[in-house]
Amino acid sequence: MKARISRYVIGIITIWVMLFLYQTSQLPVHMPELIGVSESRDYQWLFIVLVTITSILFVWLELYTIDDARRYYGNAYIERQPTRNHKWLMFGIMVLILIVFIIVQHFIKTPESENQKMVVKAITEFPILNIYGVVVLAPIIEELLFRRLFFVFFFKGMDNPWIRGLGIITNGLFFASVHTSLFSPGMWVYTVMGMLFATTYVTTKNVKFSIALHMLNNLVALFY
Repeated sequence: MKARISRYVIGIITIWVMLFLYQTSQLPVHMPELIGVSESRDYQWLFIVLVTITSILFVWLELYTIDDARRYYGNAYIERQPTRNHKWLMFGIMVLILIVFIIVQHFIKTPESENQKMVVKAITEFPILNIYGVVVLAPIIEELLFRRLFFVFFFKGMDNPWIRGLGIITNGLFFASVHTSLFSPGMWVYTVMGMLFATTYVTTKNVKFSIALHMLNNLVALFY
C-alpha cells in the first residue's frame, strides 16, 4: 500500500513538473504575442526552428523519464504487445469512432472553449507556425505525457477491464482539465477526446497510434 501511494505521489509530481516544462518548451510559439505581432511576421521561420529544437529536447526528456519510470515500476499489461493486425484493427475502429464524434460535435454546437479561441486566433496570425505546433508537435508531446507517462504511474492492473475502463475515464478527465475549465460547456469535448486517445493507446499498446489519431483530430479540427 505504501509503495502504491508513493508511486502515485511521485507520478503526480512528475507529470505536473513535465506539464510546466512542456509549456516552457513551447514558448517560441507564443513569442509573436510577447514581442508584438507586427514586429514578428518576418521571423516566423526562426520561431519554427526554435520551437523544433526546444520540443526535441523536451521529447528526449519525456522518453528518458518514461524509460526510467518503466524500469522501476513496470507495466505488464502494456509490455505484452498484441499482434500487428490487432493494432491496426483497433486503430481503424478508433478512427471511425473519431469521425462519428466529430460529426456529433458539429451538430451539438458546443460553444468554443477559451483554448480553442486562442488556437484559432494564433493560427490566423501565424498559420505555418501554429499549424505546425498544433498538428505535429502537440500530439507527439501530449501523447507521451498524457498517455505513456500517465499509465506508467497509474492503473497498472489493466488486465482487469473495470480498472482499464476507470483508467481511460480518469485519463480523459485529466486531459480535459488541462485544456479547459472543468465547468465549461466544452469540458465534455476534451474529455471524450482524451478518452478516445487513451483507448487507442490502451488497446494498441503503442503510443504511435494514439499520436496518429491525435494528429488526425487536430488536423480535421482546423478545417471542420
